[in-house]
Amino acid sequence: MTSPGPDGRPANTPPTPSDSPSAAPPSPGPTPLVLSPGKPIRLTSGALLAEVQPGAGGRLSRLARRDTRGDLFDYLVPLGNDPFPSDEWPKAGAFPMLPYTNMLRDDRLHWRDRTITVREQPAASSSLHGWGLRREWEVVDESPHCCVLQLDCPAQPEWPWHYQAYLSVTLDAQGVDMQLSLTNLSADAMPGGLGLHPYFRWPAGARLTFESEAVWHSPSEDVRWPSEQRIHVGAIEVVSVGGGLDMEGRSTWFAEAPSGSGCFDARIDYAGGLRSATVRSSDAPWLVVHSPAGRPYLCLEPSTHRVGEFDHDHVVIAHGQTLDLTMRIDLA
Repeated sequence: MTSPGPDGRPANTPPTPSDSPSAAPPSPGPTPLVLSPGKPIRLTSGALLAEVQPGAGGRLSRLARRDTRGDLFDYLVPLGNDPFPSDEWPKAGAFPMLPYTNMLRDDRLHWRDRTITVREQPAASSSLHGWGLRREWEVVDESPHCCVLQLDCPAQPEWPWHYQAYLSVTLDAQGVDMQLSLTNLSADAMPGGLGLHPYFRWPAGARLTFESEAVWHSPSEDVRWPSEQRIHVGAIEVVSVGGGLDMEGRSTWFAEAPSGSGCFDARIDYAGGLRSATVRSSDAPWLVVHSPAGRPYLCLEPSTHRVGEFDHDHVVIAHGQTLDLTMRIDLA
């Protein structure tokens, strides 16, 4: 957690038009039923290309490398520019999760002496991954290599705290940095959690390797949180057969950072050994690993809290304080 700047924003955050004392903070209103990505922000550095879609939930919508023949190799599943329902988003790109990650048990937050239902109608799955991926973000800074997006969310019945989020995406010749922050603007303390959710290409023959203190499983595909624990200290390797993680049909693993370090280093090597992507985070105690059977994508999601256990495994953010999460993707 970092301290806010003198005006309550995260340190080193560019000012926005709403910082004026006379300007009311923009209100996103209820979750829109349809998101329209619009024209993407394009970032380039060397042979790498990234695109960001503020209108599609602040999503990194493309991450690719151009070879000497001019052909592009996409590491993430590209999003495209077509509108889509906010309740059924394409399994593509990489989006921010806030003010919590994944799903809360029974869509309820038990906070001190209150029980809050986080499901927002009419969006049936609005409790999944929070609200950041369902709103249009504002562009507050843009350059050929970097863009900074901002989201202001006033209190609502489903989340009775006012918060502000910033997402910066910075591309260099070796990869991309994503930095996500969440600041509590309410007078009362707020529970908070952050995550980043990339969809990597996962064709047959690709190999995933990482180290974990322990891996938790969900008991079935109908349960989205861990309820079984398998201790597995050391290196883990998974080879893609075109989708899925194991022979038992589970599509999701919940991995603890090695030795409680809060640091993850997970690598995907693509068949042929010519391309790889390494995901690193130094402030994520958890990594959600997700790949449904038969679907050629793999999600590696650094998270600040355990899925389904937000009531007992969260950060308490005081007024004006900020929670941060970073993810670095190195590409070869």
